[in-house]
Order: sequence, then structure tokens, then C-alpha cells
Amino acid sequence: MKEKVKCKKCGLLIDSDLDTCPYCGFPQDKDLVNESTIESKDQNENSEEPKRKIRFFDFPSQTLSISFLKSIILFFVGLIVLNLLATLFQVISATTNNLYFLNNIQYSAAINFSVYAILLGIFVIILNKDIINYLKQFKNKMRWLEGLGFGFFLMIVSSAVTIIFRLFDQSTGSNANEQGVDAITTSYPILSLLIFGIVGPICEELTYRAGLFTAIKKYNRIFAYIGTAVIFGLIHFDFSSFGTPSLVSELINIPSYIVSGLLLCYFYDYKGIGASTIAHITNNFIAILVQIISMYLL
Repeated sequence: MKEKVKCKKCGLLIDSDLDTCPYCGFPQDKDLVNESTIESKDQNENSEEPKRKIRFFDFPSQTLSISFLKSIILFFVGLIVLNLLATLFQVISATTNNLYFLNNIQYSAAINFSVYAILLGIFVIILNKDIINYLKQFKNKMRWLEGLGFGFFLMIVSSAVTIIFRLFDQSTGSNANEQGVDAITTSYPILSLLIFGIVGPICEELTYRAGLFTAIKKYNRIFAYIGTAVIFGLIHFDFSSFGTPSLVSELINIPSYIVSGLLLCYFYDYKGIGASTIAHITNNFIAILVQIISMYLL
């Protein structure tokens, strides 16, 4: 009877004089081992791709697909028209040589509502055929859910930033921009809900996200975030407050706008103009709605 030994691979008993295992075919003589198989295995193990580093911007951008020229036009038209409001007030005040128009809510509301309505119409003309790509962003149900979620997150973060910075001076309140909106909302709640809660955010998203962010991002993504957020914060800053007691309030409130600008840029870059616009609308609409409700309840 032949001596039995265990196969070096499968472990089954085989005759000791066999060169290969009849069960698994593995060579039993060490010199006959298929070295190329072992080398191939080692090469496969060593050739594994290194683990990919996770980056904050490691996602495909969903920015609106428009030309660089069109994005620049959107930004400058939006910036000029939106700031036309302050210019009109200054001209009227200087012409009449009194503060009647500046302190009259009726004229303030008329100019605010008119500016946003006209700007929206101009944007539709500028976008032209691209308006179809823009509107498609709002057909996706998931974008609405994401936008609503982003909007509530935006509210929480911006409120937290405001509370933190107001700890430095608890006597400060809302800035000039918020006070103006609050005053108009008190007199014209429904129109304010429509203009400041819906039309305003749409215009600002087209100005600063589809316009400014898209233009800068074609050259540098990081700078697009920083530049857009800072400018978004500055357009809510009252530069006439320098040298007045209200300057402290303006400075304390501006970080909240800058953080909001950063988040809106991220929503836009990550999920598109639909998500950032819905988030912006959610933030503004709820803030104005809460003010209206509290106005009638208190």
C-alpha cells in the first residue's frame, strides 16, 4: 500500500509519489509550484489603487449651464437694479430737501415692489432660451424636498450665528435692511410675502449664484465661494451707518449674511439653482410669515 500524504493545497490524502494532486491539480513538489501564479497574486495586491481622499468639493458641480458673458450680465444687472433702490431714495431726499419720502412706508413699499418685479422681467429676457434649463430645475420633486431641507438648515445656522455675535453687544437689534422689510411687511403683509418671500429670493439667486458665483467659478471654485458670500453680505450692509450708533448693529449682523451666502453657494453648487432658490425662498417666506402671524396675534 502506497504511503499517503496530505495535499499541500486542499489537504486531502493522496499517494506520496504523485507530482500533482488528483483532486485540485496543485503541484506537490515545491520546485514545481507555479511561481508565476504567486507573483501574479502579489502584483494584484500591490497594484491596488490607493484609497481616494474625501474632499469637501468632491462632487460634480450642478451650476446653471450658461455662458460666462450671460452670468456676468446677470450679476451686474441685478446689482445695479437692486441698488437702484437706495439711489432713488437718496435722489428723492436730496430733491425734496426733506425726509418725507424716506420715512413714508407707502413710497418705500412701491419702490421695493417695483424694483423686484421689473428685475425679474429683465432676468427672463437675459436668460432667453436658458430659461427652459432654469425652469427644469423646479420639475424635480426631490429638488423641492432638498430645497426645503436646506432652507430650514439655513434658518437654523444663520439664526445661531446671529445669536452668537449678538452676545458681544446684547443691546443691538436688527439692521437697517431687516427694519425696512419689517416696516413694509407691517403695512403690506400679502405683497411682502409675495415680493420679499418669493420674488426677492429668485432675483438674488439669479444675481449672486447664477450670475456672480457661476462667473467666478469658471476660474476658481474656492474664490467663487468666498467672493460671492462676502459680496452677498455687503449688499445687506448699510454703509451710511458709519459714524452713527447703528454701525455696531450693522457689523454684528453681517456675519449671518455672509454665512448664509456661503451655504446658498454650496446648495447651488451641489444641487443646482432649484435647490438654492427653494432654500432661499423657504428662509425668507417663513421669516415674513412668522412676522405676519405674530403681528395679528399680538
